[in-house]
Amino acid sequence: MDEKRKLKGMLARIFSDATAEEAERAELKAYLSSDVLSMAEIKEVFADFVQTTWKITMADGVISDVERTRLNEIVRVLGLELDSLPEEWVRTLRGSLAPPER
Repeated sequence: MDEKRKLKGMLARIFSDATAEEAERAELKAYLSSDVLSMAEIKEVFADFVQTTWKITMADGVISDVERTRLNEIVRVLGLELDSLPEEWVRTLRGSLAPPER
């Protein structure tokens, strides 16, 4: 399987319930540090995942509490910079963002 597709699938699975459990975060951390993907490739996958997640979130025009939690969790766990997110995503979460996980 293509390693970038594998990472995107992993992200979709991890954040599907809007909460990244400790074991899931450990799995992600291990995969990212395995050097199967370059930092540029990881950033590319993260950017694609952000765009896809935003499109799915906005498909019905309403952001539910679960979706808002998922958006916040993605930013926190992946340590995303606000300028890497769609502007509407930032506005949605403004004031409710937790500090990025390190």
